[in-house]
Amino acid sequence: MADKKFQVALDLFTIEDAMRILEQVGEYVDIIEVGTPLMVAEGARAVRTIKDAYPTKTVFADIKVMDGGGEVPKSCIQAGCDMFSVLCASDDATLRAAIELAHANDVMVLADMCNVKNMEERAAQVAPMGPDYLCCHVGFDRQATGADPVEELKRLSDVSTPKAIAGGIKLSTFKAAVESEAQDIISGGAIFNAEKPGEVARQMREILDAYNASH
Repeated sequence: MADKKFQVALDLFTIEDAMRILEQVGEYVDIIEVGTPLMVAEGARAVRTIKDAYPTKTVFADIKVMDGGGEVPKSCIQAGCDMFSVLCASDDATLRAAIELAHANDVMVLADMCNVKNMEERAAQVAPMGPDYLCCHVGFDRQATGADPVEELKRLSDVSTPKAIAGGIKLSTFKAAVESEAQDIISGGAIFNAEKPGEVARQMREILDAYNASH
């Protein structure tokens, strides 16, 4: 089995802030997420800047495509992203178009289950379309309810597509996320809002490396 991956979500608003965090955490992560707020504020330029600075890292554009699956991601692909997101709540035609576009350009697709009510049913529909990841994502506005992404991920256990997990994952819950079915463990605010982001990322990396070494 392939090693599990560690993804930092840069849900920031400027490229400068993103690069400042990456200077501290970049060495510890496998995947750098250009978060949705950063994509909205800075556009594909953020993807290009980060990919140029970290060419060996997987750069993920969290653009949450909801329509125009074969068109909207083009600017991010041209900017050098390695993966982008499409919402599972979107129409099947949108999902198929996004996945087709991505794979034609050697780019991966993360299909995000954020706010999907019947995750089991939708996962069974989306998985055969061929996304590279299905993401169990407790959205920012739901995190205050105490929803647990590790528990919600269990609802995707019937599909074989690699899983990603996101939504309020912090140092104290990182080990549980690593021990879940997820292949890609995503943490954002717990890192970039920390007093010492590099130290938090280093400890998360140690947890992940210990798991990978023993499995």
